[in-house]
Amino acid sequence: MRKLLIMILLFFMPQFIYASILNDVEPFVEFDGINEDDYYISKTIDKNLVIVKIKEKKTNYEYSWSFDKNKINDKIKLNFNIDFESEKKDEIDSIAGNITKKYLSFSHHGSLPTSASIKVDVSDKFKDGNKLYLYYYNEDIKKIEFIEKDIIVTDGYAEFSIDHCSQYFLTDAIVNNAENNPKSLNKVIFALTFVVIGLMAYTIFKKQ
Repeated sequence: MRKLLIMILLFFMPQFIYASILNDVEPFVEFDGINEDDYYISKTIDKNLVIVKIKEKKTNYEYSWSFDKNKINDKIKLNFNIDFESEKKDEIDSIAGNITKKYLSFSHHGSLPTSASIKVDVSDKFKDGNKLYLYYYNEDIKKIEFIEKDIIVTDGYAEFSIDHCSQYFLTDAIVNNAENNPKSLNKVIFALTFVVIGLMAYTIFKKQ
């Protein structure tokens, strides 16, 4: 009779059993420094990735972290929280100017155990198809550093890779005086500057 009951349970509840096993297999995920009751959290493991999806109950903000499973030993222990406001807003704005930004303030500071792909909802700031730039605010030297370009907004989300957590922001504009801007961006900056100067000269000439 016991064997029969077990067989029935195995047949009718495969999803429940799969979910239970999934949460208990390596690599394990340990949340550090947050109250898990404040979030809806799920972990998915496929052939190559460990994906941690998070939704804040209070704000409904959704984001996810993806790690290469083959580069993790047995456990990921992190504070996975991301705030979308920045204590360094005034400092960042004083350098980057009045451009549209999605601030990304990671509660974890410092290096990651391996690079992570971060996927965040940016629909409140940008439209699908927008090409975004990722910048990092270096608090030690008070400068903004270019990280990544051509991040396409898809279904309201932007996805990018980092190996270090701190203060970042996404924008659809080029930060002219950022450190490490690639040559291609510098050419765009030069072209835009040339156009602006040309328009100013034309306006002045026309008024005379």
